[in-house]
Amino acid sequence: MIKIRALRQFSHYHAGNFSQFEVREVKDEYAEALIGLDLAEEVEADPIQEQEQEQEQEQEQEQEQEQEQEQEQEQEQEAPATNATKKAGGKK
Repeated sequence: MIKIRALRQFSHYHAGNFSQFEVREVKDEYAEALIGLDLAEEVEADPIQEQEQEQEQEQEQEQEQEQEQEQEQEQEQEAPATNATKKAGGKK
């Protein structure tokens, strides 16, 4: 896997859509082809510490997303129960 930076917006059949200046890791063969077509440039590998920080940030973001999803599910479950009690109370 080679990290590349898109020099402009383009789409690649296997690697997907790229926005201008987007940085992404792609397979070596795709990277070489995109660099050869002047669509991308190779980005130097990050030091290990920066990679670890990125991984920690991604994990934190995933945890936050999971918490938000759980809260939404709880709210959805509470909403029908609240509506049911209101309806039952109205029939008296």
